[in-house]
Amino acid sequence: MGNLERVRTRFILILAVLGVVDLVLVGYLVWSSQANKLAQEQALQQKAAALTREVAPLEGIDQKLAQTRVDVKKFYEEKVPSQVSEISQHLVKLAQDTGVTTQGFHYDQEKPQADKADLPGIQRIAIDTTVSGEYSKVAGFINALERDRFVFIITQIALTSAEGGGVSLQIKFETFLRET
Repeated sequence: MGNLERVRTRFILILAVLGVVDLVLVGYLVWSSQANKLAQEQALQQKAAALTREVAPLEGIDQKLAQTRVDVKKFYEEKVPSQVSEISQHLVKLAQDTGVTTQGFHYDQEKPQADKADLPGIQRIAIDTTVSGEYSKVAGFINALERDRFVFIITQIALTSAEGGGVSLQIKFETFLRET
């Protein structure tokens, strides 16, 4: 029986050691699981913060879009005439106010093309003319054209000197017409 007692003691000792090893391993698993969960939670918090920063400009987009529509409508009403006669009268007045003489304004209304990415309800109009006068007055006309309440986009200028110290300026520019 002494031999059996020794085997039994060893068996209990081995069982106790294996129990301690099991407890250590369970503790390690619990600890590593919590560390892994903490790392995942931090990663998710960082991702949430990044996404929040990304979508911040979209907050209140409905109101911003409504205000943009109002602003665009107001811009069209103030800056884009609805009749070619408005453009003509306005250009004649600009020429008179700046003291230059013109040889008339020639209009070319571009028909909308399917592949062109222009604004809906707006027609582009090309205008060309030749203005003559003193250099400072011609420069004043260009300045007035660029600063005008209507939208004028200068596309080409050719300056030549005229008799008597004046200059002649051939100018091509574009404007827009609201389709009604």
